[in-house]
Amino acid sequence: MSEKYETHVKSILSECPDADPEEVAAAFEKYETEFFIPPQDAMRSILRRFKGDKTPAPSSGSSGGSSAAPRNTRKVSSLSELKGDDKDIEIEVEIISHNIRDQTIRGEQKQIAFGLLEDNPWEENGQKNRWEYKDWGPNSNITPGSVVRIEGASVNEYQGKMSLNINQSTRIAVVREGTRPITAPGEPQDIDSLPSDGYVCVVGRILASRPDQIHRKDGSGSIDIVRGRLADESGTIGFLSWEPLEHEVGTLLKIEGAQVRTFRDTPELNFGRTTKIEVYHDKNFSDADTLSQQTVLTLSELRDGARDVDAVVQITEWTKRSFTRDGEERFLWSGQIADPTGRCRMSAWSELPITEDKLPITVRLKGVRVRAWQGIPDITVDNADQVEFLDAPPWDSDLDLTTHTAEVELFELSTGASRVGVSTSATVVSVREDSGFIQRCTECRRVLRDGACAEHGPNDGNTDIRLRLAIDDGRSSVSLLTNKQATLSLLGMTESELQDTVNDLGQVAFVQSLRGKMLGRTIKASGRTIVDEQGAMMLADGAAMVDEDAGLRATEIRAQWKVA
Repeated sequence: MSEKYETHVKSILSECPDADPEEVAAAFEKYETEFFIPPQDAMRSILRRFKGDKTPAPSSGSSGGSSAAPRNTRKVSSLSELKGDDKDIEIEVEIISHNIRDQTIRGEQKQIAFGLLEDNPWEENGQKNRWEYKDWGPNSNITPGSVVRIEGASVNEYQGKMSLNINQSTRIAVVREGTRPITAPGEPQDIDSLPSDGYVCVVGRILASRPDQIHRKDGSGSIDIVRGRLADESGTIGFLSWEPLEHEVGTLLKIEGAQVRTFRDTPELNFGRTTKIEVYHDKNFSDADTLSQQTVLTLSELRDGARDVDAVVQITEWTKRSFTRDGEERFLWSGQIADPTGRCRMSAWSELPITEDKLPITVRLKGVRVRAWQGIPDITVDNADQVEFLDAPPWDSDLDLTTHTAEVELFELSTGASRVGVSTSATVVSVREDSGFIQRCTECRRVLRDGACAEHGPNDGNTDIRLRLAIDDGRSSVSLLTNKQATLSLLGMTESELQDTVNDLGQVAFVQSLRGKMLGRTIKASGRTIVDEQGAMMLADGAAMVDEDAGLRATEIRAQWKVA
């Protein structure tokens, strides 16, 4: 046993005399070397672990008082290994959320806990699965953020969805303490502060509610649901109820035990059979008309997967196309829409009274849905009743939205949704080696690597021109790709002049010359952004270097850093 942990091991052994000193020392070493937790901070977790290891399992009989034989458990590392009838499972998981509620069971009021857990807790970037769980204890040592070893759990399957049952005889050993905040059961949260997943309690007024159906993927039938939208003074959120919901629009409800799920990029409340919904009375709560104003979004606020969205936009282009589905000719109308914050596309499955001579035309959209196409939000209108034509726009009528670009700070672009029709300014911090001439696949326009497309294999390719930069505003960084026209304009060259320059200097020296001209300077670019889990990227159709007064800039920097 290492002398380094001797004092700490003795402390554990004083509470757990039957523990193996070598195992205790190894536990301290693991906490310090793998999790960077010093021995004094690991004391509590290790003490609880070895106390748990030596606690006899509860008796399975109803009388007699004798200890039950040790349980034989099946150890798994991933939830994906489990089936709907599995029992006596042993697995290490992280507790994502933990909520307690009172429930009547066989005429007796009991407390149970429920929430979300996640497997594979030790690999930060590994493949992870999340399940719901129900703790019938409930166990006091299950806390959000803690990593626990669950021994003796069983799997519950309901409507094809599996969850974990932590039974009263299940043993819980805390492997790592949790740090997540715990929201008191029954305590309402503001809608704009809801987490992206987990169980919550909210008080809100129904702004929209309609019956709908979800068709099973296996073709075995459909499930009746209710979709709608809920709001409080802080914001709005869509909901999906798997149980009948007969409350009228405008009703103020308290909803306890609703689950937040994220559909594409949009959080949504789910109501199930264990969700408690009751009418709530608060005379100071805003009425439906006041709250409805919050549902009116600008194009910059659209998120993939959003439903029941209201917006005021200007239609600048509109076309009709036909296609055949199941032997039947169908029609789809689509075009470009805009507001002062940007542009996007809109599609309609019903014909709207729009002709070319009426464009541009301003409309109010009501209860539409949003889906992303190539990363950019696309509004879908399902019926003509969702469109109201306006006599004039609510913004300056002299603003030409067909050419307008919204000036947005880089930080806002990098942290928001994907957008079209925006411009920003930032400092060039990198010029990548593959700037200049490139070859694109003749099928999909992907950039060829060593003469081959990742999708279509070896390819002659089509020649294209681009610059691949990284820009930064001090708070965020974004990849910037300028197209052919923007690149030639930025460099002040024709395509043949650029080709001669690359031939004379060579690719490496050409990129070095770009770095000498651009690094550390401010660039203004316009186009569209794509924001996803890999980061933010701007595809620019226009770019120009910003000329700055060196003396003025030096004065600003001295003032910023308080240098005389």
